Amino acid sequence: MLSEQMRTLIFNTIIPMGNFIYKVNREKFETVDAIITGKEILENANLLPVEDYELLIKVNERGFEPVQLDEKIDLKGARIEGLFAKPYKKLIIYVDDEPVEVDECFMSPNEILTAAGKDANGFYLKQISGHKEVSYKNDREHKIAIKNGLKFSSCKLEPTTVS
Repeated sequence: MLSEQMRTLIFNTIIPMGNFIYKVNREKFETVDAIITGKEILENANLLPVEDYELLIKVNERGFEPVQLDEKIDLKGARIEGLFAKPYKKLIIYVDDEPVEVDECFMSPNEILTAAGKDANGFYLKQISGHKEVSYKNDREHKIAIKNGLKFSSCKLEPTTVS
């Protein structure tokens, strides 16, 4: 069992430039401010619009407590064990122009393919944003911040041949 002081040191790692590192849904983020609002936490995690997400804080063994958007969190405080965000309602993303309902804030390309009913071993994912495409062919476990209306395209993987 870790002491309260050790728990604080582990959670509130200060990197050389004085930034504070914290986690939302096991993903690391950093800020220069020791005190940050719930809204800023969601914005840093790219969970927008922030009003679509509930932010929860794990407080020792007492379980989870909701964090209001204007509520201030002291990242130096010993009472924080982790932050968790979840959408208030299911989010709708599009894969190959088909709507897919998800309830996660962060998903990997493989998880998105699976949610869309595709075999992640036979396909890779591209994110479509206007005229830009971001390929996740070689980064299949990258965590993508999920927002309503994100568009993706599944692409068939070419079989590899051995000569």
